[in-house]
Amino acid sequence: MSESASTQPKQGNKRKILATFATLALMSSVGVVVTSAAFTATTDNTGNRIEAGSVALSDSDAATGRLYDAPDQSPGAANGPAPHCLRVTYSGSLASSVKLYTTAIANGTNFRLKVERGSGLSGPGSDMNCTGFTPATTAYDDTLNNFPTSYAAGLDGKAAGAAWTTGNAVDYRFTIYTVDDTTPNAHTTKFDSGTHTFTWEARNN
Repeated sequence: MSESASTQPKQGNKRKILATFATLALMSSVGVVVTSAAFTATTDNTGNRIEAGSVALSDSDAATGRLYDAPDQSPGAANGPAPHCLRVTYSGSLASSVKLYTTAIANGTNFRLKVERGSGLSGPGSDMNCTGFTPATTAYDDTLNNFPTSYAAGLDGKAAGAAWTTGNAVDYRFTIYTVDDTTPNAHTTKFDSGTHTFTWEARNN
């Protein structure tokens, strides 16, 4: 028997074995498809969305005015600069608590400040005039050294800390003067408070 004749049956057996494996693989894949079939049902909840609210404050000084800038002041309430006023408006969507505080102040014991809340300012503008202002409550009446310098210790924007809501506005009048001091030779040189900034800050409730 020749060598080629002896190998033909072996090759035929190999083909049969490969065909058998292919058939089994096909049957297996068909079986997987069949066993994974299932009845299904769904239900939807559509239109889901989340939005953050807003907290926004503005004031009428147009970022150019000062509540006071008064050099060479004589002592006494009658000798202080004219009061200045502004309006603070809340335009946020979330009810908020508003506080008033300032940055650091030098020589604070030598100056007294009164801050009043009210309404009625006639077209409040950058010149800070108080035309039409009607006082309602006093937020502060003390020397500058005791004015709060943080939100936590700040003055209530509204009386009794009432919440601010969209469209609320409060007018404020600031009156300041140099405290009288009759101590001999206590004021032989000039001194001032240094520049400082008043801040109204809103935090949502």
